[in-house]
Amino acid sequence: MVYKRVLSIIIGFTTIAFLSSLFAKVQGYLYPDSLLLFEHPVVKSIDVLQLIIKLLCIYCSCIAGGVVTRFLKGRNKELSIVGVGIMIVIGWLWLNTVNLLWFWILLLSGILPCVFLGSKMKDYQSRSRN
Repeated sequence: MVYKRVLSIIIGFTTIAFLSSLFAKVQGYLYPDSLLLFEHPVVKSIDVLQLIIKLLCIYCSCIAGGVVTRFLKGRNKELSIVGVGIMIVIGWLWLNTVNLLWFWILLLSGILPCVFLGSKMKDYQSRSRN
């Protein structure tokens, strides 16, 4: 049954990546300047709002990834691997943009808790049905 664990990692990671990209694309259509936020060292007040929206969208993606990983019989070890994998990708993005330290710290510090929160939501849902 090891393949189920590996599959839960792959699909959980893909869920987070896909939803994060989808949310970023939608935000780019609604607010085109949001795609350029990381190119300017100075942040305006409207940009802070856009960054908070980006942060919340990624957190929601991580929660969904946790739900999917747990649904596919992933345990805490698999959830940790999914979260750390996403953190590595985000770390790479951080190295490429460098600006906005507060955003990246909040983002990285919230990934694992959101992934585990998603798994708890799945556990709570299955307990409430019984």
